[in-house]
Amino acid sequence: MTVIFEELFHVWCQPYHPDLIPDYLKADPVRAYGQYTFEVGFKLAMQLAASCLDPEELRKADT
Repeated sequence: MTVIFEELFHVWCQPYHPDLIPDYLKADPVRAYGQYTFEVGFKLAMQLAASCLDPEELRKADT
């Protein structure tokens, strides 16, 4: 893993807490943590994408 990904992982990914895992995933901690980190990463990606949208370009052109 490259240094940048390791740093991002430690900043954005919380330690594994079994008490926060839904019951249907308790038997599979690897999948539970993977699903959690995917969700956090997806939310971050959506926030970054939304922040890159220029409100001026999103306005409907007057015709």
